[in-house]
Amino acid sequence: MTTFSVELENSFRNKDSSKDELSPPSGLCFTSTGNLLLADDFNHRIQIYDSEFNLLNSFGSKGKEPGQFQYPKGIAVDSGGNIYVADSWNHRIQKFNSEGIHLLSFGHCGEGKGELNEPYDIHIEPSGNLIVVERYNHRIQFFDPQGVSLGWLGDRGTVLEEVLADIQGTPADLLAPPLFELPTSIAQDSQGNYFITDSGNHRIRKFNSRWQEVLSFGDNGSEPGQFQYPLCVSIASNDLLYVADLNNERVQVFSPFGQFLFVIDGTVSGQFFEAPCLTAIDLQGCLYIGFTFNTTLFKYQIPVVSQKVLTENLSILPNPDPAHIFYQALCLEQENDNAKALTVLEKLLPLLRDDTLGKTSPDLKINILLQFSRLSVNEAHDNSLALACKEAEALLIGVRNETLKHFLYWQDSAQKFTELSLDEQSKIVKNPSEVRDFNRELHIAEQEDKKVLRQTQKQFYCYQKFVQKFSQFICNLIESNLPEAQLKFANDVLLRQTRETLNIMKDYFEQKEKNEESMVRILGESQGEKGRLSAFLSQFHPNGRIIDIEQQLQFELRCHWHTLRTIAHQAPDAVSLENLGGKIKGEPSAFEDVMKVLIGFHEDWVGHPQMEQQLLHTLDTLTRVPSIKESIQKKNLTLADLAPIPYDSEKLDFLEIFTVLKAEALPLSKDKDGLKWGQDAFQFPDLSQHEKELALCANKLMETHITYQEKFRELTQQLEELSQNRKELDTQLKQTHIEDKVSPITINDNIVILQFQINLIRRMILSLEINQSLNLHRLVLAGAFLSLTNNDPTEAHRFFESFDDCHSSLDRQIHEISKSRKENSFKVSELTSQASKLKSEYKITDISDSIKIEEESDRVKSILGQLGFELNIYSRIKNILDKLFEFRNHLSTSDESLKSNFHETRILGKGGAEIGKTLSPYGIHYNQDGDLLIADYENHRVYSYSPQGHYQFHFGGWGNAPTCLQHPVNLACDSENAIYVIDEMNREIKKFDRQGNFLLQFGRGDFGPIFSLSIDSQNHIWVAEPEHNRIRIFDNQGKPLRTLQNENLKNPVSVCCLPNGEYLAGDRSESLLKYFDAQDNLIHETGKTDSAPDEIYFLAWHREHGIFGSDFWNSQIIHLNKELEIQNIYHKPGKRTGQLSKVGGLSTFNDQLAVANVDGGKMQIFDLSSLH
Repeated sequence: MTTFSVELENSFRNKDSSKDELSPPSGLCFTSTGNLLLADDFNHRIQIYDSEFNLLNSFGSKGKEPGQFQYPKGIAVDSGGNIYVADSWNHRIQKFNSEGIHLLSFGHCGEGKGELNEPYDIHIEPSGNLIVVERYNHRIQFFDPQGVSLGWLGDRGTVLEEVLADIQGTPADLLAPPLFELPTSIAQDSQGNYFITDSGNHRIRKFNSRWQEVLSFGDNGSEPGQFQYPLCVSIASNDLLYVADLNNERVQVFSPFGQFLFVIDGTVSGQFFEAPCLTAIDLQGCLYIGFTFNTTLFKYQIPVVSQKVLTENLSILPNPDPAHIFYQALCLEQENDNAKALTVLEKLLPLLRDDTLGKTSPDLKINILLQFSRLSVNEAHDNSLALACKEAEALLIGVRNETLKHFLYWQDSAQKFTELSLDEQSKIVKNPSEVRDFNRELHIAEQEDKKVLRQTQKQFYCYQKFVQKFSQFICNLIESNLPEAQLKFANDVLLRQTRETLNIMKDYFEQKEKNEESMVRILGESQGEKGRLSAFLSQFHPNGRIIDIEQQLQFELRCHWHTLRTIAHQAPDAVSLENLGGKIKGEPSAFEDVMKVLIGFHEDWVGHPQMEQQLLHTLDTLTRVPSIKESIQKKNLTLADLAPIPYDSEKLDFLEIFTVLKAEALPLSKDKDGLKWGQDAFQFPDLSQHEKELALCANKLMETHITYQEKFRELTQQLEELSQNRKELDTQLKQTHIEDKVSPITINDNIVILQFQINLIRRMILSLEINQSLNLHRLVLAGAFLSLTNNDPTEAHRFFESFDDCHSSLDRQIHEISKSRKENSFKVSELTSQASKLKSEYKITDISDSIKIEEESDRVKSILGQLGFELNIYSRIKNILDKLFEFRNHLSTSDESLKSNFHETRILGKGGAEIGKTLSPYGIHYNQDGDLLIADYENHRVYSYSPQGHYQFHFGGWGNAPTCLQHPVNLACDSENAIYVIDEMNREIKKFDRQGNFLLQFGRGDFGPIFSLSIDSQNHIWVAEPEHNRIRIFDNQGKPLRTLQNENLKNPVSVCCLPNGEYLAGDRSESLLKYFDAQDNLIHETGKTDSAPDEIYFLAWHREHGIFGSDFWNSQIIHLNKELEIQNIYHKPGKRTGQLSKVGGLSTFNDQLAVANVDGGKMQIFDLSSLH
């Protein structure tokens, strides 16, 4: 038999054979009895045919009244036989009974909730809810059976816009994926997946039952798998997709996983096959095809065999297509036959290896390898695993090289355009009034530059997505608990590619540095002369593009470090510190490579923090590995080793820089022969003979530190002045007259020069920070050794007095900065609310007010950015000085961790397909099984991690649909592991099942701002409502049960239920926390202190260890006992192990405390077992 048997069985509704006037069909649907409903487009009616094509009924006419239509499109029938019609040009949905009697209409033209703009197709859920595809609103809208809108999903956008939004990190509230361009139809397969024809983007989109996009296939073209305006998709009982490919004049058939299978066109039927626009499948599994310019419907016999039989037939064909074998493996995995699926993939791997002509796309290959890695827990053979790793590595190299090739092409085309532009500008400046001919060469260069830029950005996107899949592949293998020999395959690949990425990055930074040296020289010699400035500008712009490619390479490096952290947790004996640089133990040059690249990002105030954060996370993870932790290096110190580091020192000892960076997160303690700081054991021979010199040295180090602080303030002031000058130039540029040809050129030149100076100041600030850290490291060592001596009574006393003053001053500065950050954050929130209100009112007279609000918001955000930078600097200094402070007080962190015995055991970032992206954790909760749920506030999602820290799934995403979230701020789980999420933007609570499937929502329009919820032993949901000064309790269906509102509550911001009916509340009174019994009597409370001055927004309770509250703005955790007596305040602001930024949610499970580190973009897991 042939694999795909397709035969034209019949055709009907021929225009010439009908007495009635017919128009081409615009909608098709079958009833449960087998009748065909057809939208007769230009006749504005619905026709009903029986299975023999006899016309049974017809209803509707042109008009706007109920029961009338204007160009009806999609049709759907519910379980009761009621008919729903997309009344396209009336922008509404109409409901009829089975006889065509009008029952209901809803919707009107618009883009708001419940409004429609050319509804094109309808799908009815088993619940009776409707899903409506809106062609000209470019979205999917959800309605209940009564026509009440439940929200929508999607926004208008092209593939390029989607790519740019992802690459540039565009906030979802500005451009929310998924993006559609003229979507036209919807269908659902047997697994609950939805398929949408994204017609204007020439692709099919697949979403799972949670409306998360899992697949997109197709692009503009005429090859198999490409489309030119796919208008309709229908799904057969065996889940094959039939897609009407309008301008390619064919129907293409795909697997539900996106593999192209075969095509139906005029060669199959022998009929004229022009512009197919509709597909539908009847109860017997026959395919019906409708056409744009033809009234006739074609009926085809199509394959009805199961996917299992179909894929087996495909796999035994001569020279089988790897895509079809992959299809077989996916089907087997879907049926939970993972062992057989793995066997199929192992047979497929040699085909990928032998594909020397590149017939199989890299994307298909990495998807095959991803599935292989998912199934490798079923014991893949050594040869297969080695082959898979080798193929994944080759693919990564290929995609990276292709990206570098695109970048070089972009550099060339952009440089040509820049040189021609500068030449044209020079002529304008010399003779602005001269009439010049159209510069055709410049125009062509500009168009080419734009085209190449778009191609390069698209390649950047493809590169990032591929890197994420590569990282998933390696992580899947690692988390499969591979034997040591197999783990080595994956580890070796990771190290080689980490090393290669760093080498490429170093080369580009060296090129950029040479350009900068030349630019400084040119700028000094130019004296503002345009001709010399052109030479400066022609190097400035390529350097900016080098930063662009460095950011892409950095993304790969960050993903590799994420994978290295995974190995460190799964197989700690397989890692070493040198792996950070892609090298093996004993190769110290690895540290130099890493630090050179990090320093290269100094002027990039986005790229540098991103790389530094991931480096520190990985470094701290590795130093917790026992074999690394116990590897001690002994060092003998002299006074020369403790000499101050001048602030302007240009000597870069990369190994020392790395050693200091590592030490910042490690404990300092007394050793039998001297000091132990992390992995370094320091001795000072003949210390007793150099006590006075050591004291003098320590004082010089402290004096140098004070100089650093002065220089830091001086440089930040210069940076602020330059930044203000830049803003003024930007304003001048906007205000230039359209006829003024010279001023825009001059202002733009000055902007570039000013930006170059800003970049230099940024580099100076961060270089100062490096030297300051080296100086502080020596200061702490000198002070620690000095504290072990008898102490010179004068110099030692002067040092420790100065040290204590500095330490106390830092505490005050950090507290003041935290306070100012809170105040300015509230200002931004208020300004944002004002701007949103003005925007919603659409008054032209309010434009000036909107501009003022926007300018003020930008100003306050700039202050916040500066405060955040200062907080990081001061926190880092204080954390280093804390080593000496605690050492002197006999509180070495190696023995008694930070007074409370909090011991960080691991961190969690984004996993799965989101590797490399930033987490924004707020509320968190451990469910009954120990799975950790995380509310990712800025990314509008909830993530689930296993008790072992492995990513499991996520749900949500920006939008108004029931499954979507807008700034989820907190969550909790009931005894059945159902998940309740506070949607801050919509001020409501949404309930999801344990897999993240939407169940219900409640509270919209009733709640004010809410941050906290808790669930009691009866599965009742408690919600703290500060604006309404109450706590309300709901049942698990969202029905209100009772309200707590008494004199003992003042604007409660948090609530925590205890097992015996008692509860805790944090409010805005003078009390930090209150404890109520089951009868709502206040039994304990504790007042606020200087150390704990703010409200507690998040609470966690542990049966043995007591109560934990997060002081969000002061970056600290308050630990209390059951009588609300403060046991400890854990205050360690910073980025390193055990250090905190803004503290979000807290949750306990067994002896673990999970902490949401908001600014740090990570989850920290602390061990509580040693608390006392």
